[in-house]
Amino acid sequence: MSRIVVIGAHGRTGLLLVEQLVKAGDGVVAVIRNPRHMADLVKRGAETVLLDLEASTGPEFAAQFKGADAIVFAAGSAAGESSAIDSAGVRKTLRAAAKAGVRRYVAISSIGASTGMKLTGDWATDEMKDYYKHKRLAGKAIMASGLDWTLVEPGELTEGKPTGKVTLSVAAIPEKPVSRADVAAVVAAAPASIGKALQLTAGKTPIADAFKALGK
Repeated sequence: MSRIVVIGAHGRTGLLLVEQLVKAGDGVVAVIRNPRHMADLVKRGAETVLLDLEASTGPEFAAQFKGADAIVFAAGSAAGESSAIDSAGVRKTLRAAAKAGVRRYVAISSIGASTGMKLTGDWATDEMKDYYKHKRLAGKAIMASGLDWTLVEPGELTEGKPTGKVTLSVAAIPEKPVSRADVAAVVAAAPASIGKALQLTAGKTPIADAFKALGK
């Protein structure tokens, strides 16, 4: 059994990830900022910790990271909020992970953030440009951290049912939607791939086979 800290555990993808990790027998520490969300995580079998990516300090995060086997960054700015917290929060938690002696760090980003995808059409808004700017800054910080990192960069997220089948690539791929449930399943399986930024969309390949095709 692994002890895994999930930052942003009450997000729509974060909740699904917590459920999958608990079902797999892992011990989950759910990091949330709103005390009203505690009951949802406790019901799912997670230990809960109240920390805020903006207001809480690096040492406060490091104290909760001690003894963990992995950190998963599943947090993200809400609509209408500045995306600066996406990069600042990653940098804060990377430093905290290193201080706490946690080597494994997995983060959910967005498709094309590490491959230089150009934003066009409906994606080319000021808000999305700011979002990608900070996702790219976060990705660079993760890659330079010296930790055993994995970036998962999914396409547009849907509320669809899990299929267990995806397209997974380290090279750029066409943007396609993917269900949050399948993203959570890929993140849960991410220990199979260290030091890679994974482009992720819906597909036809079972998740385990998709990881095997990448090589470990």
